[in-house]
Parts: sequence; C-alpha cells; structure tokens
Amino acid sequence: MTYEMKAGWGSAFGNDQKKEDWHADFRGKIMLPDDTGGQVRFLDVYRKKDKNGKEYFTVKIGSLMTGQTHLAKPAGGVKEMKDDIPW
Repeated sequence: MTYEMKAGWGSAFGNDQKKEDWHADFRGKIMLPDDTGGQVRFLDVYRKKDKNGKEYFTVKIGSLMTGQTHLAKPAGGVKEMKDDIPW
C-alpha cells in the first residue's frame, strides 16, 4: 500500500543525521491545508523540557518542497558576483 499525503497532515521520523544540539530531533514533511494550495513543506520537530522538567515539542514548518528539492531562496535575493577576485 502506497502512502498518500492528506491536506493538513504531516509526519516526522527520528533524525538519524542529527550531529549538533540545534539539529531537529525529528524531520519530515507536511501538506498544508487545501485553502493554502496544499503545498508540501519541510517539517522539523524539536523535543524540549520546560522549567519544571515536563517534556513538550516545538514544530517548525520550513521551505516549500518538491520531491526532494529544497526551493528556499536566500533573504534579499541573489547578488551578482564580480569577476575581479584578486587571486
């Protein structure tokens, strides 16, 4: 049976490439609701603890995703580079 994404739902799995504390604990993808165009975006989930030690999760919805291609654009656009490099 093939998995089919549904609008408003996502999934995340343990991040086996986590090397730094700031890397997400879980990574995956989410399909935004139909009224937003049903875009599929990256999803990062972080495991945290509050000041009383109670566990909770934070979620970050990231850049637009098409297949496995990351389509993020740098803030401020891309600037032209000059060819007058001194070396």
